[in-house]
Amino acid sequence: MPLPTRPGAASRTAGAALLRHCLRHARPQVLRSVAWAVLRQCSFLALPWLLGLALDAAVRRADPARAAGYAAALCAVALAEYAGMRGWQLWSNLAEARAGAWLRTRLLRSVLENAARPAHHDGGDEGEAAGDLATRAGRDVETVVYWVHGLTTWVVIGTTVLVLVPSLAGLDPALLLVAAATVPVVLLVNRVFPPLYGVRAEALARAHARRSGTVEELLSALLPLRGVGADRLMVARHHRHSADVTRHTLRLGAVSALWEATAFAVPRLAVVAGLLTGGRAALDGRITVGQLTTFVLWMGTVSVAVTAAVARLGDRTDALVAAGRVAAVLDTGGTATVPAARSHPVTGEPVLEVAGLTVTRPGRPPLGPLTLTARPGEWIALTGPTGSGKTTLLRALAGLAPAEGSVTLAGRPPHAWPHLTVGLVPEAPLLMRGTVTDNLLLTGDHPPDALARACRTAGLDLALAGLPHGTDSDVGERGRALSGGQRQLVALARALLHDSPVLLLDDVTSALDTGTEAEVLRRLRRATAGRVVVFATHSPAVRALADREFALTLPLTEHLHV
Repeated sequence: MPLPTRPGAASRTAGAALLRHCLRHARPQVLRSVAWAVLRQCSFLALPWLLGLALDAAVRRADPARAAGYAAALCAVALAEYAGMRGWQLWSNLAEARAGAWLRTRLLRSVLENAARPAHHDGGDEGEAAGDLATRAGRDVETVVYWVHGLTTWVVIGTTVLVLVPSLAGLDPALLLVAAATVPVVLLVNRVFPPLYGVRAEALARAHARRSGTVEELLSALLPLRGVGADRLMVARHHRHSADVTRHTLRLGAVSALWEATAFAVPRLAVVAGLLTGGRAALDGRITVGQLTTFVLWMGTVSVAVTAAVARLGDRTDALVAAGRVAAVLDTGGTATVPAARSHPVTGEPVLEVAGLTVTRPGRPPLGPLTLTARPGEWIALTGPTGSGKTTLLRALAGLAPAEGSVTLAGRPPHAWPHLTVGLVPEAPLLMRGTVTDNLLLTGDHPPDALARACRTAGLDLALAGLPHGTDSDVGERGRALSGGQRQLVALARALLHDSPVLLLDDVTSALDTGTEAEVLRRLRRATAGRVVVFATHSPAVRALADREFALTLPLTEHLHV
């Protein structure tokens, strides 16, 4: 499926909207994670303070009993910190899982609803687009949900600031100034690096998409290509795309390393400056040894907080890029919701009425106009030379390709049809790993007699006669264990199981031998007495059985068969 792209600004806007929707769907889990994280961070920050008090009690005041009391308090606070960490991570993981489930469901629904809708992508072919889709559904979704998982870290950082600012000022204002001096430097670092990081992250994502497309082509076409000696060219193409991934990975890694190194060095230098300042304050008697110990440990926390903030900023940059790419697949005009079409039952006789249906194709003559009225039991044949647009016209009839004119079923347009009112069977169907029966039941559970009836009507008993396990035979990866004709008949049986009032069949008997085709068509004609069937075909056998034939010329011409 070709995938749309958006300009950079529009992609970021769509990505930001998608991130907000992900957060909204994971809000209960995120809020619980925040509550536990606040408990954890307050306990964590209390540990250095209690340790400093214990040191002062033991060393300065020589009071073992008080030191033991502080030690007991340290143990209790440590247990609270442990409980807070457990709760924080538990609810963060649940927030990530909920956001991921919602996003993958939306993505799958959008792909299924728009699978046949023409669109544009970065260039390249359909294999590249398929690889790009795999990248968006995998790597990009994982990037978004990782951002959701890390959101609570910002609350932890905020809690650290709220606690440490007054605490450091209470120890010595000079110590607070040392800690505060790191802020403008960190702001400068995070002003310079994120835009550069984002550009290189997007370039790496595109490189991954191109390589995924090549891998998809190799997996699906290596044997046929080897038969004509083209496999070396495909492998060389894969190597070129892999080299691009390596190059962009190194470029992104260079920016990331410099960013992280700079962000790491700034707070460490602040700790050194703090030790010098705090050491002088301890020598002057402005703070105690215990307070100096507390300050050093808190500065370590400041360092961790700054490093975490930099990492979360990088995560957000990655998430914006990834979310923009996912939002492009959702194709919702910059929002993350896919509006559900209102579904109404088909009432009355399911008559298919087409008026002036015309499909415009860039750089090619338009298809149509097609005008027809088909009643249940009629077979309509769409004929024409290869590349004349038969498949595109079938998709337009199903409401899956933009077209002018109107298509109604029982007086209702496609957007008001119930799910699977129209059964569209492609010429090269996709089967999933599993058995033939598993693939038939992808559409839902069906009683054994209905399953057997659909298999017989589609001729699967003939096509699978040579397989020892029949419909329990494994189809292999993408159905490659079956022949092209067997895959076509499995897809036909799958469509028949839904009893759709309209069947749109894209040359589904093209890979059958003459005898099998004749028997399948005879059974299908008898089984579809109550349905409208539109066949895109080259087959003389189908044309002979059709009630009417529309030849794809300019304009469309109609032939009646008596």
